[in-house]
Amino acid sequence: MGQQKRLTQVGNIRALAILLVVLGHSIILYSTGWDLYTTTRQAPFLSWLKRVIDILQMPLFFSLSGYLFIYTHQKKQGLGQLAKKKLLRLIAPYFGIGLLYLLPIRLLVGYSGYRGNSIADFALRFLTANDVGHLWFLPALFLIFLLSETILSAAEHIPVLKKAPGIILLMAGGVLYLEGYRVGFGYGPLLSAFNYLMWFALGYCLNVYQEYVRKLYRIRIVKWGLLLVNLLLLAYALSVSPVRVLISIGLRALFIINAYGAMPEKTYSLVQRIDRNSFGIYLFHSPLIYITFASIPNAHPAIVVFLNFVIFGAAAFGLTELVRNTKLKVLIGE
Repeated sequence: MGQQKRLTQVGNIRALAILLVVLGHSIILYSTGWDLYTTTRQAPFLSWLKRVIDILQMPLFFSLSGYLFIYTHQKKQGLGQLAKKKLLRLIAPYFGIGLLYLLPIRLLVGYSGYRGNSIADFALRFLTANDVGHLWFLPALFLIFLLSETILSAAEHIPVLKKAPGIILLMAGGVLYLEGYRVGFGYGPLLSAFNYLMWFALGYCLNVYQEYVRKLYRIRIVKWGLLLVNLLLLAYALSVSPVRVLISIGLRALFIINAYGAMPEKTYSLVQRIDRNSFGIYLFHSPLIYITFASIPNAHPAIVVFLNFVIFGAAAFGLTELVRNTKLKVLIGE
């Protein structure tokens, strides 16, 4: 498969990933694992759907960054240059969106987590990435880029490892996933980086070995068999608590592999636009849901989900387009 077709397929996956994230945020009010806001409404299906999305969404998102990172790494620009670029791409939006968008919206709706806090408290929260909502993703991904560049560069200078640096990165990700909490020093972004490096590395490996994956998925019985196994693992994971670690890893890994192996290469204009604006949608959408959760938490779930997913999703899309055409585009990492 040519590079352009691969990137089109990745664009389709990224559009799917951001839609999952937006939907997950839109229905979080009905999740039994979230208590920042409460509702008198019961929505068992939405609670179940949120569990499904939580299992799959962020590993898929991190894998996309890993898949595309191979093109950055091949430039051999060095750790310092990479850090500079990712500071502009990730950390500038982290502080910009956090201080100019998330913080004002939360204050406007009377966010309970901010009650009794001083300006110094807010500053400390952002410096430590504590209670920053969806923005936790940005410093975690920044650290993953630095970790990955360091591990890959080191592996490529060791003769016994240089033939498969991607596999070394995946192994390192697996170790940190299982044991990273021991050396994370309690720092949220570092713990998140350790937790998600494995999925980033899986995306990297899927790019390296993508021809083998595509050949495998051309065999119909294999393709549909793997999709069926994925559904069975998901059904099992939803039926037990807690889920065994290896089952959880296998479920997520197979979902990611299926996404890259089975995703159509054909795309559409709307999908391309969602893909192009996916990062901005991620940044702008989540803070808006506090408006409905604070003002109409007990409205019918269909109304809340419609406002959060459709109206606020469209608003986040529009804000991304608007900001891109101004000098404030640094807010979306551009």
